[in-house]
Amino acid sequence: MVMPKLVLPKETKMTNGISLYTLESNVKDVVRFDMLFRGGYGVQQKPLQALFTNRMLREGAGRLSSAEISRKFDNYGAWIDMYSSQNCNHITLYTLAKHFEPMLDVLCTMVMNPQFSSKNLETVRRNNKSYFLINSRKVEVVAQRHFENSLWGHEHPLGHIICAEDYDAITRENLVDYHRQVYNSQNCTMFMAGNVSDNMLEAVATRLGNSSWGSGIGILPSDIAQHHSVLGRKMVCVEKALQSAVKIGSMSVDASHADMFPMRFLTILFGGYFGSRLMSNIRERNGYTYHIQAELDAYGKKNAFMITTETTNDHVEPLIDEVYKEMHRLCCETIKNQELELVRNYTFGELCREYEGTLAKSEVFINAWLSGEPFDTVNRYMEYIKNVNAEELQRVACKYLQRDKMFEVVVGA
Repeated sequence: MVMPKLVLPKETKMTNGISLYTLESNVKDVVRFDMLFRGGYGVQQKPLQALFTNRMLREGAGRLSSAEISRKFDNYGAWIDMYSSQNCNHITLYTLAKHFEPMLDVLCTMVMNPQFSSKNLETVRRNNKSYFLINSRKVEVVAQRHFENSLWGHEHPLGHIICAEDYDAITRENLVDYHRQVYNSQNCTMFMAGNVSDNMLEAVATRLGNSSWGSGIGILPSDIAQHHSVLGRKMVCVEKALQSAVKIGSMSVDASHADMFPMRFLTILFGGYFGSRLMSNIRERNGYTYHIQAELDAYGKKNAFMITTETTNDHVEPLIDEVYKEMHRLCCETIKNQELELVRNYTFGELCREYEGTLAKSEVFINAWLSGEPFDTVNRYMEYIKNVNAEELQRVACKYLQRDKMFEVVVGA
């Protein structure tokens, strides 16, 4: 299968230092505009600080109430997605090209002049706390919380296990402090994709790129706390749970490491598609679960290797044993060419789907930026897949897929 090389984004440096990366296409009438603010959970001083700050940007800004902001997006047929991740705060606007400038005006007001209304904060707090309490009865959600605690360590902002009291403790002042630290021109990077015109670029430069805004400074990746993983097994009880959630994993290779490409491919072969080693054994042969998956979860430059599944409480131990047997097989047996070719074709197919359309490609390059890798990493990975070999995969498996390097989280009754 021949994979065409992706055209890389074009960088424009704004007068105030902000980088704007554009992927232009004349096919769509829709524009995607992303504002990224480095930091995320990794620099917050209090649990939920990043999440609530980002969430509250749409709850009133400047002279606009939360209802007026929502109405403007609805009237123009635009949509906005706002969330915080481990190392970044994301704001993504989707709008028709002809409505870009009025939507940009609203977005700038939200980012630069949020109200952080105490009344609205109470509403957002109540809704998010209710959602949290409902999710706290789901074994897969609880397992993810404890997995990140084991991954990062108890003292790390990402390792903190959120509790109901954290929702009660967050204050308006916490949001103002975090906004002052993170939401500023020195800490902002922008991406724009779709039917981008010169007028749109000029509008972005005028509103966001001509002068400095915000009072904070740029946050470097080194400012985000380092991890201290906790090995061993953690058992967590959720009363009346009919199944147990199982997570097995470890901190894996950094995005820039030479073993990143083979580890990424090996993870797909091991548990990243329906015919993977784990699915063939755990589901098809033994019937311990309906679904089991292995993946590399990105945390900026860091990557975590994670196996996720659910099973009956009685099958937890035999399931875990079979997972480690499959790891051992990868270390001791050379992968056959037929399996390599199957995974190669599957991976190419998934990349074709992932890279379909300009707006989807923007997400690919944003992820590369978050990992600190050059944009041509996506093209280099496609070249690697063409030439992947069994001996290198076996070497990488022996290096990283070892039981004594893993920790386990089991959540059930």
